[in-house]
Amino acid sequence: GVKTERVPLFKDSASPLYFNKSVFRKVMPLMLIGIIIVYAISFYTQTLLEITEGVDKSNVILQEVIGRYEEGVDSREIIEDYYNSRFLSTAKLITFYVEDCPEIMNAPSDFYHSAYDKDGNRVYLLDDEGNNLKSVAGSRILQKLCDENRIESIYIFDEGGHTIATNTGNWFFCLSQNENDQSYPFRRVLEGKTDSYLQTAMTNDLGEKAQFFGVTMNYYTKKDAAGNTQYVSRYDYEEACAAAGVSGVRTVGGITKHSSLLQIELDVDLVDSIMSATSADYVLSSKMLAGGGAIIMFDTSKDHVCVYSPVSLSIGRTADELGISPKAFSGNVYYGFNRINGVSYFQVYRLIDNYFIATALPKSQMFTSRTSISRITAGVCFVLITILLMTVTITSKEEEEIYDIISSDRTDDNLNSSIFNIILPSGRFASTTRAMTRWNNRYIPWNERSPEMKLATIVGWIAAIPLIYIVISALGINKASGGNSVISYILSAGWDRSPNIFALSGCIMVITVSTIAIELFKIPVRLCTALLGTRGETVGHLILSIVKYGGTIFTLFYCLYLFGIDSPSLLASAGILSLVIGLGAQSLIKDIIAGIFIVFEGEFRVGDIVTINNFRGTVTDIGLRTTKISGNGNIKIFNNSEISGVLNMTKETSVASAAIGLEYGQDIDYVEEVLARELPLLKEENKNILDGPTNLGVTELAERRYVITVIARCSEKNVYEVKGYLNKALLQIFHRNGIRIANQPNTAAKKPETSIPSGEVK
Repeated sequence: GVKTERVPLFKDSASPLYFNKSVFRKVMPLMLIGIIIVYAISFYTQTLLEITEGVDKSNVILQEVIGRYEEGVDSREIIEDYYNSRFLSTAKLITFYVEDCPEIMNAPSDFYHSAYDKDGNRVYLLDDEGNNLKSVAGSRILQKLCDENRIESIYIFDEGGHTIATNTGNWFFCLSQNENDQSYPFRRVLEGKTDSYLQTAMTNDLGEKAQFFGVTMNYYTKKDAAGNTQYVSRYDYEEACAAAGVSGVRTVGGITKHSSLLQIELDVDLVDSIMSATSADYVLSSKMLAGGGAIIMFDTSKDHVCVYSPVSLSIGRTADELGISPKAFSGNVYYGFNRINGVSYFQVYRLIDNYFIATALPKSQMFTSRTSISRITAGVCFVLITILLMTVTITSKEEEEIYDIISSDRTDDNLNSSIFNIILPSGRFASTTRAMTRWNNRYIPWNERSPEMKLATIVGWIAAIPLIYIVISALGINKASGGNSVISYILSAGWDRSPNIFALSGCIMVITVSTIAIELFKIPVRLCTALLGTRGETVGHLILSIVKYGGTIFTLFYCLYLFGIDSPSLLASAGILSLVIGLGAQSLIKDIIAGIFIVFEGEFRVGDIVTINNFRGTVTDIGLRTTKISGNGNIKIFNNSEISGVLNMTKETSVASAAIGLEYGQDIDYVEEVLARELPLLKEENKNILDGPTNLGVTELAERRYVITVIARCSEKNVYEVKGYLNKALLQIFHRNGIRIANQPNTAAKKPETSIPSGEVK
């Protein structure tokens, strides 16, 4: 409606302005809702933007980590090759010296290797010469060799793997024969299967960090005059071989050659200082992430054990213990929020060389500007909408005159329009549609739509723009978003099924697609129903109802599934709950279900004029359990399950009729001539008559009379008032023009006489 309530501004001005209160009241709530929506959209998009920035930063970091890690691996291999060569050369030089210096093993010692038999008796081990196997500890010669070559210790083992000389006090060590023990791999060197072996740095049996390198060597023994074992040099053995004219034999001239192992313990601090620049710890612990970010590494085992973390307590713990989502280890790129040691992080996971490497950005420091930017956006929107609001609420005198003319023309032209204004029980004006047009599936042209319908259509078009972009991105047509964008990740559905920004985005997409799909489905149904007649119309209504309800229910439960709620279990629980509650609250459940269907089906709305169970009134409230109808100054409350046979009379204009019987002797032509002259004057006298009155002619031939019917169009709320006015006006017109009204049979009962008590005056 154009006619609204206006307040003049600057009355004394030559060109007064008017403030349109009615338009302001209608636009102000829309303005506030719009600003809230703009704030929410800005907050949502800014969240996605900051996540995108975090993803981009994480990808750059991961690429740098990969490059530095691969570079470190190459450097490590070069350094390890160098150290292998250096350690091998050092160990070989020491073996040459030891083989030519029998004084090391001949040094006096009180340490002899022994074991216990099955009876618990101590039995000493024997060497090849049949004497107790001696072990020299704390050798000063070996200690001098360690100092000169920057090594920690030297161990010399016999053919059985027992220590026969060392610069340490650990004379009792022997090589294990258990494959799971640390020293077992050195037996391959002792047995001649390999020339050398470099052990990875680890914690030894004494709980100390150590790294050993072993090479093969030989030592030589003979018996002295007293029968004791004496160690001799390689030179003595070679001279005996030359004198006997042989070479490479085990025993010659009383001297026996023994295959042995010389093991050196490396300086771990020296190795670490050189290798640290190439280690994974050095690469991953670099402060490459601003804001307290870090790099975390997991292995590819079933439990995904943390092998590196800036928090030492996390190392060695499984992903499940740290609260990491299993989807992070699917092999695909994963973005998500996880809590590690009670702190929430945004993480990006990638699989690199049999390790899962992730960046971890603290959530508290990640979203730093979305709130302020959203507030600024909403503030700018408020200013712009306020300016726009002033342009539609403040008008000049000339504009108001034009509006009055337009309003008058619309009132005359739109009597049959499907869209019209009503007054709600709250006193607010609102647009509604004629009840008959709500279920005919007819497309309403743009010029026939109400402002609310036009607004909803425009909002739908605006919402379709990002949807089209998403669809194009999903089809791979638009490459601008890139393969690692947040939109691509949302479409991939690789995120966790839990309440998060990705699940919310997925729900928005699902709801939007479902809504548009249902609307598009109506187009072919309308075309088919237009061609197939009444039967097609019936089937079309049924199909649309099924699609609408089915699509709504499916969308609801799928969105619950995206948020991590088990929809099948929810349905089962709802069924059991309904069974339990239904036994004690059947009527309540019936009312609630009926109320839901009333709202969804749109049988009537707030503001509609209806008749329910012979009670006529205006719908004031539709609740989940009851519906309230106001009429004749009263409020009638109906339980929703009891509402049936609803007569919806919502229409901008209704018909008020008046029927009067005339004698058969009355000239009908004269009657119609009088009515044609008098009826147009009635509209001028009664402003509630919108169209007419119109003479329908003779509508009934009774036994003693014929009936003339006159109708007038008016608002539904004024039907009874206009009908009474027409009856009165017709009586006056007929009396004034000498038209005889037929007498009605007197069927009223006679009034009984009143008895007068004795003693009273009559």
